[in-house]
This record gives sequence, C-alpha cells and structure tokens, in this order.
Amino acid sequence: MTQGPDPRATLRGFMALVLDMVRIDPDRRPSAEMLRWHRELAASVGVIPEHPATNRQLLDGALRLSQVLNGPGPVASDAGARAELAL
Repeated sequence: MTQGPDPRATLRGFMALVLDMVRIDPDRRPSAEMLRWHRELAASVGVIPEHPATNRQLLDGALRLSQVLNGPGPVASDAGARAELAL
C-alpha cells in the first residue's frame, strides 16, 4: 500500500513554486496554502516546521528539507535554487 507521492518529488514541485514566488517578490508573505504545504512536507520528513515570514525564508526552509531528504552533500536542485537567488 502506498502512502502518497515520494517526498522528494513533492519537494521538487514545492521548490519550483517557491522559486517563482521569490523571483516575483522575495519579501512578500507566503500564502496560507504554501505555508500549509511546507508544514506537511516537514511533517512527512520528520522535521519540525519553521514559520517563514517571507518567500525567501520559505525557500530557505525548502532547501533545509532538501538537505534532510538528500543527505548533507550538495544536490543539483539546491545549487540551482541558490543561483536563482543570486540573480
């Protein structure tokens, strides 16, 4: 019996949306739906969720979840996300 999609796949989709939000307005407050999605992802990974106040902080939280899921080494998607922030 399956328990839903792989958390890594869900996290990739979440990060893609958060990156778009950061590109548009990094200092805007994330929507309630995005905050809920972040909490659910954190719970599925077994991490205490944070309470990000901005889209940029939400992306930082997503990167931390990625590190928990993928181990301590750098992941290609993390490098891409950081490059997007640097623009």
